[in-house]
Amino acid sequence: MHRILRTLPGPVIIGQVRHTSTPAATPSHGDQRLEVIRRVLFETTPRTTTIPLEGEALEQHETIERAWKLHTMRKREQKQQSLERQFRAMHHAMTELENTSDRLFKGALVKSRHTTYPKQAKIPSETPSTNGWDYAYKAHTSTA
Repeated sequence: MHRILRTLPGPVIIGQVRHTSTPAATPSHGDQRLEVIRRVLFETTPRTTTIPLEGEALEQHETIERAWKLHTMRKREQKQQSLERQFRAMHHAMTELENTSDRLFKGALVKSRHTTYPKQAKIPSETPSTNGWDYAYKAHTSTA
């Protein structure tokens, strides 16, 4: 509920009034699930203190950390280069299609209700399959 407060002689100040609920409206024995959700979302978890490293252990830790950062950086760069190669190939193919046939080029750009093969293909993602593992699968044994 909003209430307009006016000071004399000055500008109009608009404030918000919050009404508190009555004790009868909120039962003290509330839903256990609600309490768990509140605890998970809003309570801070106690942080464990890290063990201070010294000497050779500190040097090993820093070396491993640098190697891991270097590894992730190289993987990220490889993925970026792969995406750039794919884009260049796609751009080249579209340019070639435009030079070959104007009708096919325009058809490739138009979105239609009847999709074609490349558009029907599953978009690659890095998430695991929703089906999971096929435990009933048996490898074919060749009898030769």
